[in-house]
Amino acid sequence: MEGKGFKKTFRLRSGYTLFFALFFLLTASFSSNHPPSKKYWVFFTDKKGVTFDPYSYFTPQAIARRISAGLPVCDSTDYPVSPVYLDVVSTYADSSCMVLRWFNAVVIWANEDDAQTILQLPFVSEVRLVSTDASVMAGTQEQQVLSAAQKIALLKFQVNRMQGERFAKAGFTGKGLRIAILDAGFPGVNIRPEFKHIRDRNGIIATYDFVRKREDVYHYSPHGSMVLSCIGGISDTIPIGMATGADFLLARTESVMHERFSEEENWLAAVEWADRNGANILNSSLGYTSQRYFPEDMDGQTSLIARAANMAAAKGILVVSAAGNEGKSQWRHITSPGDADSALSVGAVNPYADLRSDFSSYGPTADGRAKPNVSALGTVMAAGPDGLEETSGTSFASPLVAGFAACVWEGNSNLTNMQLHEKIQQSGHLYPYYDYAHGYGIPQASYFTETNVPVASPTFEFADSVSKFISVHIDHRFFEPDTIITSAGEDRDTIIQDKPMKGKWNLYYHITDTTGRIRYYSVIRVREAEPLTLGLFRFQPGESLSVHFEGYTRTYLFK
Repeated sequence: MEGKGFKKTFRLRSGYTLFFALFFLLTASFSSNHPPSKKYWVFFTDKKGVTFDPYSYFTPQAIARRISAGLPVCDSTDYPVSPVYLDVVSTYADSSCMVLRWFNAVVIWANEDDAQTILQLPFVSEVRLVSTDASVMAGTQEQQVLSAAQKIALLKFQVNRMQGERFAKAGFTGKGLRIAILDAGFPGVNIRPEFKHIRDRNGIIATYDFVRKREDVYHYSPHGSMVLSCIGGISDTIPIGMATGADFLLARTESVMHERFSEEENWLAAVEWADRNGANILNSSLGYTSQRYFPEDMDGQTSLIARAANMAAAKGILVVSAAGNEGKSQWRHITSPGDADSALSVGAVNPYADLRSDFSSYGPTADGRAKPNVSALGTVMAAGPDGLEETSGTSFASPLVAGFAACVWEGNSNLTNMQLHEKIQQSGHLYPYYDYAHGYGIPQASYFTETNVPVASPTFEFADSVSKFISVHIDHRFFEPDTIITSAGEDRDTIIQDKPMKGKWNLYYHITDTTGRIRYYSVIRVREAEPLTLGLFRFQPGESLSVHFEGYTRTYLFK
């Protein structure tokens, strides 16, 4: 019966069956002679024999940026990859995907045997298998339902929390700065009114889709559109971001649904493109984590995009990166390129508590460096193809800081990119206090617009009791008047009763070990006069306690 049934089926579908049988035999024969291709990085040893004219390759803005920063017009990393080497490798590869000057490398598809043959070539230094998983956009879909009035309030607050109105009053809008945005798509940017002021002055200088290999970027994910709006968008005269006068370079490097194999090399190629086109600031709201790397790789040196971020900084570009949204995941820590030493890594703050958003990634880096650098609001109003909407993620904290940086740089053009990096840290509302959740806090425009910044007056004091405990005592001015009583004793000490305070105040503190590394940190919502008491027996000589409360920071050294 089985034979008859088989024959019957064969007769009814003889044409289709014969076709697929032949296809299978041919495929099997081909596969036996041609093992499946995999994706590889091929790194070369040198760039012998190549020629390079920086003045024909770079835009005038790129040349000017380097000269202004006191850098050479070009270096060997800018030179093209040897065409001779590329031709030889292509004879073994099934195809080539991307050539990268900075890494002197090419990305190819090849089978394992051919990859081993390529590795033996005298001008090849390394052949590395490429991971085929995708990046993660540092955005989250967790939002509250807001009324129209609440949305307008949030829209204004995301800029005003950084004192952005001071930049506007001083006339700083990021004019003269070019900001590159590497993201997953920019639909609506070419038609939405939130971007009209940019289009009207031809402020979008260049675009390129590294996924589709074309200039049109106005499709696919709206993530990039929303990021751009948080840098320089305007909604009905209300700024969404601060750099409304900046120019932009828009690069689509990521695909949400397709082409999952190319995202990292697309990002690397886009950084070279941004450099070539004169970017002053580069914003990346994308992170690479467990899809490609391990937590121990987040050391600022292992991932190629972290290395590229550092190279971009060495060429005078301020790299601003989202810290990542891994705060609630097993990963928890900063994502790459935010782990790069020269990147300004931005965490997210909850606008309703002024504390780290629970999704925002923590520091330090795998090698113990302090990250994130600063923070900004991580729940914002942003403009996409359908208009203004609430959204959350470090994806949107990062562009707020990028826009802030453009305004600072416009008013302080003498600063190098790394001097600007340091100044933005110093402008943080917690500075000089630091922790691995908030960095130095939220940058404040007054640091740059005010000539005489007042010195913070003490808001608390330390008190130890018979060398057994160390306590923090909040100044009485933070309490309602009727909560202050004076003792009848000879010294007439002022005593603060445990009553409600005038407002909602956060006290930040951390403990550092004898090497200066933070081993513990926390934030307390202050509701009483003595919010923190620690036993001295818990600490070793040389360790320290640092406390920040309402603009004032003080450190206690354990002896």
